[in-house]
Amino acid sequence: MTTPTTTTATGGARPSRFSRFMVRWLASPFGALSGGVVLVRYVGRKSGLARQLPVNCEPFENGYLIRVGRPEQKTWWRNFTSPWPLEIVRHGRRIRGSAVVVSGATGNGQRIAADYFTRHHGAARRAGLPRMHKGELPSPETLQAAAATLSFVVVTPES
Repeated sequence: MTTPTTTTATGGARPSRFSRFMVRWLASPFGALSGGVVLVRYVGRKSGLARQLPVNCEPFENGYLIRVGRPEQKTWWRNFTSPWPLEIVRHGRRIRGSAVVVSGATGNGQRIAADYFTRHHGAARRAGLPRMHKGELPSPETLQAAAATLSFVVVTPES
């Protein structure tokens, strides 16, 4: 995969000033101070245009996990409905790999959602789950309803 060199918005809309600032920040040496925010770079599946955007990302199993916030309002993640190459700039390091969307409505998506909710109690509460204690899982029915609207992008780094 070639490294994208242009900064373009997702879905054709102009990126906000904050997004443009974050792209520059994350691509700079200061990006190492960014915590869980990374720069995702990819080439659009249909457009062929280089894209880059800031997203929240965390280590997950042998790769990384991106929870798509408000997926109904965003289009970038649809490039990954089947495995597609991308690059993450995380803490100043470039990580190339492949990403694929996992819907929270699937069995694998519910497993990912359960793991995600046990680590992110605020997200669990916003999804309507009852307050959980560390390591506690919601009932399967409650989890299924809460996870159904979620989308995750699972990133597998190249070997």
